[in-house]
Amino acid sequence: MSLDDRLAKSATLVGLKIKDAGGHKLGVIRELFIDRDAGIVRYVAVEPAGLFAAGGKFRPLPWRLLTWDDTDQAYVADLTKDRFKEVPAYDRDQLNSATYGWGAQVERFFEAP
Repeated sequence: MSLDDRLAKSATLVGLKIKDAGGHKLGVIRELFIDRDAGIVRYVAVEPAGLFAAGGKFRPLPWRLLTWDDTDQAYVADLTKDRFKEVPAYDRDQLNSATYGWGAQVERFFEAP
């Protein structure tokens, strides 16, 4: 596989399904958060699906937890459906605030056993 085969435009990532390893749909990508200095995606804001929906709130997932599934054309998150329900949820204002500190909160959540 060439580098060009692995590149994805941000517009094609927004709206893609996120599922757990068991194939359960967790939600869809609504936004990407890119580390300007490192030049890499750090987080995706996931809009939860169905029963997980948190009233306009999003659950940020570290990019490192995601792997691409060519067969299903979706990302697989390295966490269970139950663990996903526990991920801190934020509204758009909180995600857009440079002082809210949601990135550090999410990192602490995923460092916890």
